[in-house]
Amino acid sequence: MDPNTTESFESLYDALSYVGFASGLYINQTLILPQRQSIWSSILNLIPLILGIIGLIFNILALLIFTASKTFRQGSFRCYIYAFVLVNCASILT
Repeated sequence: MDPNTTESFESLYDALSYVGFASGLYINQTLILPQRQSIWSSILNLIPLILGIIGLIFNILALLIFTASKTFRQGSFRCYIYAFVLVNCASILT
């Protein structure tokens, strides 16, 4: 490019691409419009959330069953069950 001439570009992206090419710098590709995600990739991203919700429901049900049983109320291991359920729920929610 001659310093005495001016170049005109159709878009900002074309101008940035030219500057990046001429200077040897890498221009970030985020200037291009993002590609549309397929529906399957969106569903695959929801699988861990769905499994976490199912695990949380099972933890709550187990806690309700343990608290309703007579042997659980008399057993000394109930604090371990409470701790396990709380840690499990916390790990699912994170």
